[in-house]
Amino acid sequence: MLKITACLDGSIGTNIVCDYAAWFSQKLNSPLDFLHVIDTPKVQAPQDLSGAIGLGSREKLLKELIELDKRKGKIELEHGQILLEEARMYVLENFNLHANVFQRHGSLLETIVDLEKNIRVLVMGKNGTHTEFSSKKIGSQIENIVRATHKPVLITSSPFQQPGSFLVAFDGSDTTRRCVERISSSSLLKGLVAHLVYVGTFNTEIETQLSWAKNQLELQGFNTSIHILNGEADKAIVDYSIAHQIDIIVVGAYGHSKIRQFFIGSTTTKIIMKSLKPVLLLR
Repeated sequence: MLKITACLDGSIGTNIVCDYAAWFSQKLNSPLDFLHVIDTPKVQAPQDLSGAIGLGSREKLLKELIELDKRKGKIELEHGQILLEEARMYVLENFNLHANVFQRHGSLLETIVDLEKNIRVLVMGKNGTHTEFSSKKIGSQIENIVRATHKPVLITSSPFQQPGSFLVAFDGSDTTRRCVERISSSSLLKGLVAHLVYVGTFNTEIETQLSWAKNQLELQGFNTSIHILNGEADKAIVDYSIAHQIDIIVVGAYGHSKIRQFFIGSTTTKIIMKSLKPVLLLR
């Protein structure tokens, strides 16, 4: 059975990740997994210092480095176990939900790729341990992971609020059309009010595309409205989400026209950086 997998790293947004992962787990009736990955670089032998210190000193230094690495690894393992147990108890107490917890060594990216076949939705915090003090930065791992996985990825930010609405950033491209089809054909966002948002010049072609998208959603029972905005896509979308108290912003990971590039310098990146609400990325 496909699972909701939440990546935990102990940053200040950990409980928020737990909240949204638990919400998806209950909504989709899917098992919940909490994952913590220990990425500890292996100790390398020091550079050749034979001209500065003796062989015995170098061997002693290497032994000390190895011992230090072992102690660090043990501490990280214990920290991860505590983190996972606290997360497990958190969702049990707040959602009456039983979560599975597991810890792995290696890179987070490789772990996610390895587990992808068992994932229904991946939940990650926008700010990792290296970016948690800046609301305008995104976790260093997010870009590579979203590029590598074909599963929906929810990127969380501000404290959890029970979702009641979502916004689809739609530009008529094949990517955003598939986005609409995926939303329509799954239980991911069923029961939430849908806002179809297009940023740009309105014409007959986009009118046809928006009508198609609205019809697709309404056929599956979504209460759907269309909104045409002007200006920079990322700012217009985020401003609209604030003004209309949107709970989730849905973006195709790869798009065209104003929602085109992915990540570095792209509309998607800017939306993730600026949004105070979770962003759901669909491939």
